[in-house]
Amino acid sequence: MNWYSSYLAQRARQIIADLVGLAAVILVIITAVSVTTAIRALASFGRDLEAAGESFATGLADAGDQLGAIPLVGEGIRAPLDAAAGAGGAVADAGRGQQELVEAIAVGAGWVVALLPLLVLALVWALPRVLFARRSGLVRRMLAQGLTADTLAARALARQPLRALVGVHPDPAAAWRAGDPDVVRALAGLELRRAGVLPTVLPGALS
Repeated sequence: MNWYSSYLAQRARQIIADLVGLAAVILVIITAVSVTTAIRALASFGRDLEAAGESFATGLADAGDQLGAIPLVGEGIRAPLDAAAGAGGAVADAGRGQQELVEAIAVGAGWVVALLPLLVLALVWALPRVLFARRSGLVRRMLAQGLTADTLAARALARQPLRALVGVHPDPAAAWRAGDPDVVRALAGLELRRAGVLPTVLPGALS
């Protein structure tokens, strides 16, 4: 495929559009990563909660083990300590749950921030560029196989905007049917420019 036009002005516009498009893609990615990172920072509360809960549960469990070894009263003292240690474990679980929730939100928000702008870029920049490259390559291949100015003129009549056609001739279709060579050349030139192909690639017909 031919990604760039053979016309200097059109090629310059395409290059500028590509640079802007690439810069926009990079900006979108950076923004999405920044949003994800900012939301992930909220998980610090969950980490602190998890660490505090584990520390609390571990401390009470150790105390229960030590006091439980005391004869006669040990078991009575250990039971409430073990219950409190279980509560600390629940706090740690809550901290882990908060971290998982924040991570899910961060990843989801990052994808939303990235995908929506990238979809817009695909529609307004990438898709037109791909269509141009395919159109240019197709016209070049057809020219290599013997495509004539008359066929290009017919294609221009079907595809070019009315304003461009009227700029060639007040009644371009009638002039084309009459075989007016100047109109045929002008119409073919419109279609070649649309494909980014110079008229010189059509031997003799547009000279």
